[in-house]
Amino acid sequence: MNEFAIFTDGDVDLPDTCQNEITILPQYYYFDENMIYGDEQVLSREAFFEQLSMQRAYTAGVNPALVRSRFEEVLQAEKDILCIAVSSGLSGSYNTICMVADSLRELYPDRRIEVIDSLSATLGSGFLCLDALELKKAGKTLSETAAEVRRRLHLIDVYFVVDDFKYLVQGGRVSAAVGKIGDILDIKLTLTIKEGHIEPYKKNRGINPTLRNIKQISESRETARLGVIYVGNEAMFEKCKSLVKSDCEAKLNLIVSSHVGPNTTGIAIEWAD
Repeated sequence: MNEFAIFTDGDVDLPDTCQNEITILPQYYYFDENMIYGDEQVLSREAFFEQLSMQRAYTAGVNPALVRSRFEEVLQAEKDILCIAVSSGLSGSYNTICMVADSLRELYPDRRIEVIDSLSATLGSGFLCLDALELKKAGKTLSETAAEVRRRLHLIDVYFVVDDFKYLVQGGRVSAAVGKIGDILDIKLTLTIKEGHIEPYKKNRGINPTLRNIKQISESRETARLGVIYVGNEAMFEKCKSLVKSDCEAKLNLIVSSHVGPNTTGIAIEWAD
């Protein structure tokens, strides 16, 4: 049985328990095309959000040359690869990774590379990475692990609320019409990731009813894993965390933060099978 390495990308947030055992392929963000961050150069969270308050952030997917280099290091060590990527509906990284994988399969015909579209992002995708790691440690093969992760895709949900829709509208993640709803009458939209795309889930008047709605979602079925996600607004996050029984928490990576803005909170769920 061949050993395999697990990869993901910079749109994915990993639980603390597995961060050192899964390789993250960086994605990139910038405010000025002459200074790109994400790999060799990074901004502190404080500097990033200070800059975001003044101007729009742009993002870019994985670098194919870097993906190729990281994958070849593993393949040359005679290991196989499992890569669980952010939804192809939210980023071009999945397609880029698949392109690199196709070219490497020709050069390394004795090695296997499995690339999975998680149909999710942030901690939702991170839960699938944790599943893969646990399956690997339990002695499952690459094929068995990949098949089980694909089977669990439909068990992953992410629900979140943003304070300002302009970031999602700017990045094309939601329509201007959806964003306009959130800007009037203190309407707060609970958003979800559905089949790999961000969609409205439910409207509420004000943040407290919205967070109670998230609580109701978390209690609607038995969960296998539940994590709380946040950016920036500590009070909103603490309120959300007090309402749900979470196993872990994650600060949103700066790539996703570029699209949701500085005041976001929500939950990622892996439902019990």
